[in-house]
Amino acid sequence: MTASIIDDATTLHAYFFEELERARQRTGRDVPDEVCAYVVHMMSEFATRTDVAGRTSAPLAIEFLDARQRTGNARRSALRAVGDRALYIAGVVPKSLDRRGIGVHYADAIGRTAYEEVAEPSGPLSVFAKLARRFGEIAALIAEAVERAPSSMGDDLLAVYERWKAHGHEVDLRRLVRAGVLIDPDRDEQVH
Repeated sequence: MTASIIDDATTLHAYFFEELERARQRTGRDVPDEVCAYVVHMMSEFATRTDVAGRTSAPLAIEFLDARQRTGNARRSALRAVGDRALYIAGVVPKSLDRRGIGVHYADAIGRTAYEEVAEPSGPLSVFAKLARRFGEIAALIAEAVERAPSSMGDDLLAVYERWKAHGHEVDLRRLVRAGVLIDPDRDEQVH
């Protein structure tokens, strides 16, 4: 994100709201408003943090296990933080997982489970049930919102293709298709 992009929006919340709305329109995803509001808030919080997905950040699995050992409000808060971090990683920086030899499905599984354990069927915590149920779809929407162009990824098309082939991330598939690469849905060795 550059300063000029954010300058057009009065706050980080406004910026992420606008980008998420544009992504919803581009993809045709019907994501509930309360989920979008939650994601906007989460993205605004994480935009100023550098320790979310860096090389020095703790593995999600360790944080998840630690969160599950807690009780009461501390447990809910810790599980929510794990779910949020997993969603951020899956949507904004999925290739940070490549350094560790794991794919975005790792973040998806941990994030879904963390949100499921916080969720309630109704009331204010019901948003977590929706986040858990549609985790991959929401991560893809976040990726669409923060993505500017395939060249902004810092990856060449071969790296994007290999990551898609290994992990099947929907965002990588869309990047390849937008770049004009014809993909066999069976993921065989043919690239056209």
